[in-house]
Amino acid sequence: MSRSLFGPSFLRLESAMSAREQAQNVYASNIANADTPNYHADTRRFADFFAQHQSTSGHLLKTNARHLDASPSSALIGGVFHRSNEAVRMDGNTVDTRKEMTLMAENQMMHELNMQILKGRLTGMANVIKEGSR
Repeated sequence: MSRSLFGPSFLRLESAMSAREQAQNVYASNIANADTPNYHADTRRFADFFAQHQSTSGHLLKTNARHLDASPSSALIGGVFHRSNEAVRMDGNTVDTRKEMTLMAENQMMHELNMQILKGRLTGMANVIKEGSR
């Protein structure tokens, strides 16, 4: 059984990094529009973007019947989701700045964790290469 140097785990890490970046952009956009009248907060999260990346790269596996469908035609992919159950201010805006800041901070910490995992794997590969050249 041959395994490629950069197997499925690296592809998942790549998808996670990209999904974290997209989620961060959503949070930043929501915060930037916190004072825009009639702006409805975008509700897409990391899981939405990660599912999209995994389904387009063909590596997403549905291992349980209760898992959400993340096929390209599912509701998780594409489109902008707006909050309908959130409190609407008098100006029609639905952004909860505290909630968005919390989500943004959590996403940043997870991005940093993802980077540490990736760095560890690459360091391990570099060590193998160094030892192999002796």
